[in-house]
Amino acid sequence: MPAANRQLSQQGRRARRSGRLAERATLWLLWLRGWDLVVENLKVGRFELDLLMARGNELRLVEVKARRPGAWTAADTALSYEQRLRLQQALRTYLDRIPWPGSVSFQRVSWAGWRVRFHPKEGWDTLKIQR
Repeated sequence: MPAANRQLSQQGRRARRSGRLAERATLWLLWLRGWDLVVENLKVGRFELDLLMARGNELRLVEVKARRPGAWTAADTALSYEQRLRLQQALRTYLDRIPWPGSVSFQRVSWAGWRVRFHPKEGWDTLKIQR
């Protein structure tokens, strides 16, 4: 394998590892806030739902983004509108199979190194489902 490809592959492994670590840390922080894990890293078709958490009658989809400090694209801005729509479609597919009786919301959590930011939650109606 050429050195350039090997380096990219190592960077990819490091990125996946840091992403999984950020997801695990987010899970722990949410547990401390009273949330229970419903499912993590759920594959729905081509998409993956990072964390589905529940507290009371609320189900929350949590999308975790991690970047190293000073990265070209900050974790805060790493989720496009199209990605949000795909996540919501994946969540709708999940809810078609396993209905949730309460409210459903969405929240982004971004990590830059060890600095975490919990973005404000978004209601289910902020994104329109395209079927």
